[in-house]
Amino acid sequence: MKLIKKYTEKQLISYIYDNRYKIGANLLQFIRDNGYTKSSVSKLADISRPTIDKLIKGEIDNNTNLKKHVDKIIATFNIKLEELIDYKRAESDNNREVAVSNNAPEEYELSDKAKRMFGFLDDIIDLYEVYSDR
Repeated sequence: MKLIKKYTEKQLISYIYDNRYKIGANLLQFIRDNGYTKSSVSKLADISRPTIDKLIKGEIDNNTNLKKHVDKIIATFNIKLEELIDYKRAESDNNREVAVSNNAPEEYELSDKAKRMFGFLDDIIDLYEVYSDR
């Protein structure tokens, strides 16, 4: 699907806006899959950290600004808009070492409280990253 050829600029802006939640979820997955943090993406793409959060949550309510930020993301990471919209989690082929525990029962899902705690911990790591450069 060649979105850029298929749509006029105005139609493309509307298409991106209509898919902002999907783009946000895929952006978050892309960040995680590729070992980035929201702060590092913010620095690389020259987009403020709060704006990265808004992108991920689909909370940018101006379709022109949304397209501008999406354009920065796809240019920074040299991906196509279609790849971001239809992002599929890539199998990891890097050699990062990960410590995991395999003692959770099958079909186990984190509680909402645990998800919030881990989200909070991710935010702490992002804050550390911001201030550790000084």
